[in-house]
Amino acid sequence: MVSKMENQNPRELEAGTYLEKHRVLDLLDNMTSMLIFGRPDDPKTFLIQQLEKLKIAKQSGMYYPCLFDDSNLTSIFGMLDPTKRGFITREQFVEALSTLGVKNFDEYPPGSEVNKITLDTFLRESKQGLTKSSSTFKQ
Repeated sequence: MVSKMENQNPRELEAGTYLEKHRVLDLLDNMTSMLIFGRPDDPKTFLIQQLEKLKIAKQSGMYYPCLFDDSNLTSIFGMLDPTKRGFITREQFVEALSTLGVKNFDEYPPGSEVNKITLDTFLRESKQGLTKSSSTFKQ
């Protein structure tokens, strides 16, 4: 069986490596998602503002542009905990972060050993993961 990489010419491989190294596709995915979610009247100005926010975030190490804020994440937690027990299972936690697009996160956060992940843990872990995903540059 011939791998996909063996079928690519050197220019395609070089382009793919470049895009991956600089997380260009991640950036474009994030920007497109924010654009579709926000539907601004002036999309070009909006995209410029998001890139400026990303630049400031890179310099300061905080406040990365992201689709989800605390209220969104709290709502997600609430949907996973409809009986208001105050916790979700580890399986729900992993599925939620994966659905949010978080790729690298601690799959065993505090509380997972007893299958009870609290809202505070969910917020902390999801914001940390979303920050990494939204940064689109090496940290």
